[in-house]
Amino acid sequence: MDIKEVKELIAMGEINTIDVRYVDLLGRMRHVTVASSYFNKIMEKGIGIDGSSIPGFASVQRSDMRVKPDLSTAFWDPFLDGVLNVFGDVYLAESENIFPMYPRHVLRKAVNLLRSQRIADDIFAFGELEFYIFKDVQLEDTFFMLEFSENMGGIKKGYHIAEPFDDLFVLRNSVVDLLEDIDIKVKYHHHEVGTKGQHEIELAFAPVLNMADYVEVAKYVIKKVAEDSDLKATFMPKPIHGEPGSGLHFHFYLFKNGINIFNMHKGRLNDAARFFIGGVLKHAKSLSAFTNPSTNSYKRLTSGFEAPTAINYSIANRTSAIRIPGYADRKSIDIEYRPPDATMNTYLGLAAIVMAGIDGILNKIEPGEPAEENVYENADKYERLPSTLCEALDALAHDKEYLLLEDVFTEDLIEQWIELKKKEYKAINERPVPLEYRLYF
Repeated sequence: MDIKEVKELIAMGEINTIDVRYVDLLGRMRHVTVASSYFNKIMEKGIGIDGSSIPGFASVQRSDMRVKPDLSTAFWDPFLDGVLNVFGDVYLAESENIFPMYPRHVLRKAVNLLRSQRIADDIFAFGELEFYIFKDVQLEDTFFMLEFSENMGGIKKGYHIAEPFDDLFVLRNSVVDLLEDIDIKVKYHHHEVGTKGQHEIELAFAPVLNMADYVEVAKYVIKKVAEDSDLKATFMPKPIHGEPGSGLHFHFYLFKNGINIFNMHKGRLNDAARFFIGGVLKHAKSLSAFTNPSTNSYKRLTSGFEAPTAINYSIANRTSAIRIPGYADRKSIDIEYRPPDATMNTYLGLAAIVMAGIDGILNKIEPGEPAEENVYENADKYERLPSTLCEALDALAHDKEYLLLEDVFTEDLIEQWIELKKKEYKAINERPVPLEYRLYF
């Protein structure tokens, strides 16, 4: 929407509330809600926020910031009448400059670098959202209990299982209908491999900044539809031991002069695709600090559950970190990066991947030959992804120069990220877990 259109809808009484959304450094969604009568003011000056209350944003003595709506992202709230939702950008208090560490802006800067280096006009992406749905969850400080509905899953290897075993087919359809109503295109949805109620909704290609917004909206809609059905949805990477984990695989292609410039001829990738892959693989360990930023992430990244563990690429091989879909048109291919999960800050994770790809193209980093074997059975041949969050953070501390190019990421942002995540790692590592009680109590 543009300003004129919003004003007309306000005058007609169609919009009575504007909900402005923004993300903190950790990727949690925040929002501030204003009456439509304040629309002109918030478009001119933004809405004041306390940056010291947002993890990683500002100190108490310099805490005043502003969030201004980006009307290009406006969409009707699918659950509330008269509410217009819009993503915002965070600004420094008395400045017209966007806060340089604001995650959405970091991704925008990465795309602008892609353009300024004349690599591409944009990068397109889509995400595969995997998630579990439970009947209920009860959480205590040291214990948790997950409750399944009577028919929720129960079939070994539930990939594409049909009704009546796919008992949440109607719920997923409801999610897709709501997303389509707000112009977020969905390719398809299905029951995933996980026995006990694992699902996937796959979005359609869009410019990467839009895709980051769409992923955040989709997570909101999935959780809300589940709640309205007295169910609980989680994007936790590994909620159940012994069951497949949930990832957030992303597919990418570079868009230039109206076409996808990734292609393959006689089994060989062109330079753009090959070097992009080379950059991502070179930096895969430090990337993990952004794409897999939780302790639970590394409980998913183990062999045997279709999650990658080795740093390599392949054609049509789901055991690799990067996969070129085998059914793709060789004149126009995409690159799937399989390690990420939905605990990541979507904007920072995508920005980091884009920066790794840019580094690969600028420095012509070769990825080597694609893997052809089952990587799980030959894991010792390859360099491994980090096995813990702490290992990923250490990798980021030693491999960050590619992120700092043209100040897309800043030293402050990376230092804040490492500090926040190491505190999180320490807090979790110091607490007993249910299995310890079973073994030692």
